[in-house]
Amino acid sequence: SLSGTPVLTRVEAVNFSWGSGSPDASVPVDNFSVRWTGTVLAPTTGSYRFSTVSDDGVRLWVNGQQLVNNWTDHGTTTNTSAAISLTAGQRYTVTMEYYERGGGAVAQLLWLRPGATGYVVIPVGNLATP
Repeated sequence: SLSGTPVLTRVEAVNFSWGSGSPDASVPVDNFSVRWTGTVLAPTTGSYRFSTVSDDGVRLWVNGQQLVNNWTDHGTTTNTSAAISLTAGQRYTVTMEYYERGGGAVAQLLWLRPGATGYVVIPVGNLATP
């Protein structure tokens, strides 16, 4: 439910496949939620697409615009955004929310940069805290 006091706070690339585990021993293996907030640095100007891979619910906002909304119980699913224009050297707010209900636990955030041929996990070097 994304409520309560956060158990963990850290800067990290969102690239997790916990299987039947959880992010930390202090977090239950089922019925937990995560909110990643910060900024993403665009290395080049152009059209970007964002993709989430999740096993249960996921929502994603970039620069205040909701790009992904699959807040449902589901197996491992990829959700891909429409294109969004970003400018090189600019930082944009990013928020990804995730919940794990039961079964496997997967949460990944990827992007397709201008001129790239495939999606990759956003490197931690392009991420920062707000």
